[in-house]
Amino acid sequence: MAELTTVDSDAPIDEVLTHLHRDGGVIVRDLLSSEARLAIIDDLSDAMEVVSPGSKSGLEQWELFHGRETIRFCGLAARSRAFVDHALLEPLFGKVADHELLGGCNSYWLNTGQVMAVGPGERAQYLHRDENNWPEAITAEREITLSCMFALNEFTRDNGATVVVPGTQTLRPGLVRGYEVTEDDVAYAEMPAGAGLIYSGKVIHGAGANTTDELRYGMHVSFVVGWLRPEEASPLQVDRARAAELPSEARRLLGWSSYHSDNGGRTWLVDFEDAADLFA
Repeated sequence: MAELTTVDSDAPIDEVLTHLHRDGGVIVRDLLSSEARLAIIDDLSDAMEVVSPGSKSGLEQWELFHGRETIRFCGLAARSRAFVDHALLEPLFGKVADHELLGGCNSYWLNTGQVMAVGPGERAQYLHRDENNWPEAITAEREITLSCMFALNEFTRDNGATVVVPGTQTLRPGLVRGYEVTEDDVAYAEMPAGAGLIYSGKVIHGAGANTTDELRYGMHVSFVVGWLRPEEASPLQVDRARAAELPSEARRLLGWSSYHSDNGGRTWLVDFEDAADLFA
């Protein structure tokens, strides 16, 4: 069985990047303090009580992908200020995202902030690559998306720890979902509560099966280059009044600013002005 490297949250950025580039993912201890983790859990508790497991799409493909026993919901920035302060703006993840994404864009934004709570009896998710959401934009040379799976409780092989196939970030672009691997090829991102798995949009991965009688409580945060449309429509969930209460960097990540390209082009404008000027 393969393994992923685990580092401390104060590890030098070069060390984190070395493991990320070699394996496609790296586990970081204590990305969330105990206080931050518990505050996020408390903020999200109401949603956890009312959201039912399973996909809401009615499509078989998404039933299999989302998981029939998995609770998923988005809009975390609208539900939790602790999410904004401690996950969306987590400093080390931000530094890694700057390094990995800014070579192919001038800014990036939130793709999705999503609870992924894998319930008892859930089957393993089929293996996939996150970048395949945007097949027209994939190249071998650049990253277009980067993710972190935060462990809100302990991740174990038995309760559905994320399955990663180290090294597959170097395979040809556009590889289809359902890539076949052996048990020797995969690593299980076993990690304590508060840790995070930072991983490439190119690496093959998926949620593991939960054979226990307890929930595996994960929180997925991903960024995407600013010239692509994200999975989650954040400005429709975090309205202008709530955005005004947030730090400017959080507003930018949530879509309350415009994209500026190298050639002078600008997109996502408000009457030809930068959306960020709404808060000037």
